[in-house]
Amino acid sequence: MRITRLQLRDFGRHSDLDIKIAPGFTVIRGPNEAGKSTIQRGLELALFRKPTAATAELEALRPWGAPADRRSTVRIEFLTDDAAGPDGGSGRGTLEKEFRGSRGRVSLEVGGETYTDPARVEEVVADLTGVPNESFFRSTASIRHEEIDDLDRDEGALRDRLQASIGGGDTGSSQARARLEEAIRVLKSRGDRNPGRLKIAEEAVGRAGLALQNGEAALAKLEKDRDDLAQARDARLRAEAEASESRNMLDAARQAERLRSDRSVVAERFERYRQAVAAQQRLGALEAVPERSIAALRDQLDRLRTLRSRVAILQETLRDEPGPGIGPDEAEPAGASAATTAVLALLGLLAAVMVIAIGVMAPLAPLILLGACLLGFAGYMTLQTSRRRSLAARVSRDNRARERDRTLRRQGRVGTEDGLRVAQAGLRNILEEIGVSDAAEAEKMLAGEQERQQEMATLRVQVEALLAGQGGTGVLERRDRAALEIEQKTAALDALGPIAHDARARERLEAEVRERQAELERARNAEAGAMARVEANPVDAEQVAGESERLVTWQTQLAALKRRLRIYERTLAEIEASESSTMRKATRFLEQQVAGDLARLTGGRYDRVRIDDQTLDIEIWSVERGDWVAAYRLSKGTIDQVFLAARIGLVRLVTQGRRPPLVLDDPFVTFDDVRAARAAVLLRELSADFQVIYLACSNRYDRLADAVVELPGPIDGRPAEAGGKTGPGGTDGGLAASQEGPDLEPGQE
Repeated sequence: MRITRLQLRDFGRHSDLDIKIAPGFTVIRGPNEAGKSTIQRGLELALFRKPTAATAELEALRPWGAPADRRSTVRIEFLTDDAAGPDGGSGRGTLEKEFRGSRGRVSLEVGGETYTDPARVEEVVADLTGVPNESFFRSTASIRHEEIDDLDRDEGALRDRLQASIGGGDTGSSQARARLEEAIRVLKSRGDRNPGRLKIAEEAVGRAGLALQNGEAALAKLEKDRDDLAQARDARLRAEAEASESRNMLDAARQAERLRSDRSVVAERFERYRQAVAAQQRLGALEAVPERSIAALRDQLDRLRTLRSRVAILQETLRDEPGPGIGPDEAEPAGASAATTAVLALLGLLAAVMVIAIGVMAPLAPLILLGACLLGFAGYMTLQTSRRRSLAARVSRDNRARERDRTLRRQGRVGTEDGLRVAQAGLRNILEEIGVSDAAEAEKMLAGEQERQQEMATLRVQVEALLAGQGGTGVLERRDRAALEIEQKTAALDALGPIAHDARARERLEAEVRERQAELERARNAEAGAMARVEANPVDAEQVAGESERLVTWQTQLAALKRRLRIYERTLAEIEASESSTMRKATRFLEQQVAGDLARLTGGRYDRVRIDDQTLDIEIWSVERGDWVAAYRLSKGTIDQVFLAARIGLVRLVTQGRRPPLVLDDPFVTFDDVRAARAAVLLRELSADFQVIYLACSNRYDRLADAVVELPGPIDGRPAEAGGKTGPGGTDGGLAASQEGPDLEPGQE
């Protein structure tokens, strides 16, 4: 991470500070009370302090005299080291925090994502910087001149990071080791006021063993009563189980009865809804047929019947009347026919008589036959003569009457035919109006319409009766719900098993429940009697049993605690062995880094460093003494140089490929000019990998800087306006010449 811009509002002496910082080496300088240390603190809080924190320090950062509702705000813009941006460089991000206690807020934008949860922001910042928390940052990358030799601010995190840098893990073991040491201490403490868990368990085992020993002496005589009580309790439990089983089966039988009853009710309702649906469907089909007025049909049918009767009468009238051209010649054949018929009848009679006679008198048959023929011929001739006479008279009379009737009939027939045509036309018009071809179809249509309307009325009454006033809408849904309910109740019955189909199950189970309840009462009475005998015995058998159980429990706990202690001690030993191995590797690598940087700072005077694997104490090889010397025995300036090299080495080692910014608050105040120049050159070279922000009062390092930010100091005893002037690679002449330091050594620019 490389910070490119820092903004502070209502933060210490800075009411509104906005400065730009170079990704490489930036010098921020100003006189005393210019707010340089405040900038360093602002960077620390911006990166690692939760905005919801409520501490006296944050309250003290508010400017003096600021309104009560004003709170400190920090905002930084930065570039990431591993996310390519659109310009081919590093990805950009912003981090803003407003410290308002429980109402504090944070906003982190990086990699196209925005985070506002403080815990999540901490995780992302730790991943970007490789620094887990504020204490670790102040132990490594954030260096104050008064704290340069302080490496144990967050010793656990430092150890974890050293181990992670060698072992490749993402978590350290310091917290686990601390918890294990505390757990072992809690287990093994032998004090009287605060005894450990092992001592408590051992004392409890002793007390429980003594109590059990005393109780067992008197327990023998309670054995019989306790056996009886155990048997009575077992009998009672069996009786309870059997009674409970019977009650459950009885409940199932009753439930089956209710389900069967409910299913019958639902089935009856389903049948009504089914019939109602069928009736509604039939009614809908009938109502879909175009309706015709029965009264109109009946009126048209009455007219049709009348006209059809009139047509039939007129047709009959026309058939009964003879035609106008009948004369005597036409009547003649009829009379001849009648006479011929009479003669033939007479001849037949005679022939019959003759046959009979022949049968009687066979010998006289020829004579009789001849006589009959003669007799028949004579009769025929006589009849013909009479017929001619009467016919001539009647023809003369009828001719006169026929002529008169012919004239009258000719006039009446014309009127009858006209009436017939009019009646037939009316009949056709009525049939066309009705839409049928004949009267029979019209009769059938009237009967069908009457039957349809009668059926519709019957269906409406049937639907109303089936629904019982529930309304005719939603009948299909109600039918389906009833069918579903039938299926559900049937499934519930099937789930009950065979008892659901036993109609006599309830009566049988009620009797069984009564019997088993009586058995249960007897078992309870027997158990109560056994209990009374045990309680009446002066020996407290339950207490002895309790002591035995407590002894077993405490023995089990003691064994578990001892086993746990062994596990803890073994685990702690393994952790310490692992730490020792990894710390040896880490400190050897750190020794190489520190030795190289320290040799550059001291001009080769000190080039061998030894770091203790456990305490991280630093020793320097002294050529004068020919032995190792503790760092704290050197001069103050040399000590600061040793620990500056150690901090730089730690940052390189423990950030695991990440690049947190290095913030240094004038750590060279104890350095002489030559070593200070060497340290500045070292920082300049280090800025290729790490961003370096150097806070100073002097302008002697401006020529090494990529950017210089000058902070104004207080004017006339009052703070000046917050802000700064920035210039790359040099000063703006804002500091007096007396503040300038010596030139750098040749070749160190």
